[in-house]
Amino acid sequence: MLRSVHMKLVMIMVLLILSLMAVVGAFLINSVMAFYLEEFYTQMSQVFDQSQNPALSRTLQTENSGEENGAEAVLEIMQAYSGELGLDGRSRTLYILDGETGAYLAGTDEAEGRGLEYNSPNLTRALVEKEEGTQANIAADYMDVALPFSRGGVQYVIYILDNKSTVNNLINQIFVLILESLVFGLFISILLSFLLSKTLITPIERLTEGAERVANGDFSQKLEVASRDEIGILTGTFNDMARQLRDTLRQVENE
Repeated sequence: MLRSVHMKLVMIMVLLILSLMAVVGAFLINSVMAFYLEEFYTQMSQVFDQSQNPALSRTLQTENSGEENGAEAVLEIMQAYSGELGLDGRSRTLYILDGETGAYLAGTDEAEGRGLEYNSPNLTRALVEKEEGTQANIAADYMDVALPFSRGGVQYVIYILDNKSTVNNLINQIFVLILESLVFGLFISILLSFLLSKTLITPIERLTEGAERVANGDFSQKLEVASRDEIGILTGTFNDMARQLRDTLRQVENE
């Protein structure tokens, strides 16, 4: 029975640590994802929002005299905003696409568009409906915006794709940290369970031994009251009970 109490304490502490780390881990990961997602679309809005940056919209739609390659001209314009957009050519890439077919025309991706997400709802919206695709999806393994526009009578789409490698690396680091904390927490919980079991079970063992002696008719020993908590009160009550039984038996014997 006492061993069972100890195991129950261990299980309670372990389950408490596991549930706590699961909640904290889920909260941290969701918070990081939400922050990174919000940061991405805030950056895109600050650059492409016509009310905040009207000059960019006019520049993109105005064809230069003698311009031979509109896509390359657009790419050159957008590279001036690479810092504000956070473009690095690896995790976050800029593509200039044909606005009718979605074909890759230019971009900062050395693989020439092989990393494109053609199944993206934002890109589909820009190519088919000719409307801006700026919908966030925290469940997707990428983030993107697709902005259609016309330049010199030719339809283009500016497509910015972030494969979330940065946030995934951060989440992996958080996950490793959570695992390390979990191992440490389990060690502490097992240690605490031993301390608690010693604090709780030792008085219970004394009570059990005292009850066995009383059951065998031995009323001579008095249990030590080591604390003033509920267990201490129970121990004192047990001593009173044993004394009362002893006195009652003596009275019966005298009669």
